[in-house]
Amino acid sequence: MKPTVDKVKAAAEYFHRSTVDVEKLKSTQRQMGMPELRPKQDCTTMWNSTFYMLKRFLESKDAIISTLAIVNAPVDALTQEEWEVVEEVCRVLEPFEQVTVEISGESYVTASKVILLCQGLQRITASRQREANVTTGQS
Repeated sequence: MKPTVDKVKAAAEYFHRSTVDVEKLKSTQRQMGMPELRPKQDCTTMWNSTFYMLKRFLESKDAIISTLAIVNAPVDALTQEEWEVVEEVCRVLEPFEQVTVEISGESYVTASKVILLCQGLQRITASRQREANVTTGQS
């Protein structure tokens, strides 16, 4: 997964460094009828910033692919398999992000709430693991 995340990070950094090409991205998004969303960069001290970066990249997938090809950007394009990895990572991390936001949004979190949220995450994780095992044919 790390090589895929590194490719996304490199592309996000590229758009943050190049004002001309980020404007081209926005123009492409407009032409495609998409909202004008600038790629987000991650921050090593906040795990959810990587999730937000990947999620934003997915939201602008077609415009990013097109823009990177048009401007001949010096970043490696993601393969179809890597785009699928990004999708799966976002799907797996989404519940963790929701719990993080829920807990962070309160100044006083009770232990009972934390226990319930952890149990919910355990159920979701187990369910996703079962789905993955069915998909790959593992028992």
